Amino acid sequence: MSLTITVSEPLAERLQSRAEAERVPVEELASRLLESGIQRALEPAQWNVANERRLNLIEKRFASGLTDEEQQELQRLQVLADQQLEELDALMLRDVGRMEDTARYHCQ
Repeated sequence: MSLTITVSEPLAERLQSRAEAERVPVEELASRLLESGIQRALEPAQWNVANERRLNLIEKRFASGLTDEEQQELQRLQVLADQQLEELDALMLRDVGRMEDTARYHCQ
């Protein structure tokens, strides 16, 4: 699918400059940056909708199979689920680190 977007001149210049520095076409860089931005963790309401769709596709896969498009969508949603869990893991590890610091402080 092809999509045309309009960006401000300063942003276009920054994209062009970075693309030149990375020695890639500006379109490739812009696409990569957009993909990266889209794949960041979703807000809880957005994640709930995406996760519900993911679970429905998993059920359908076992019940009747998926079309190629549905299989690709499921793969994207699985990547998104992994990213959501990675962020949750990072938060939990940070909390555990704080608890360990507190325990060390009180044990001194």
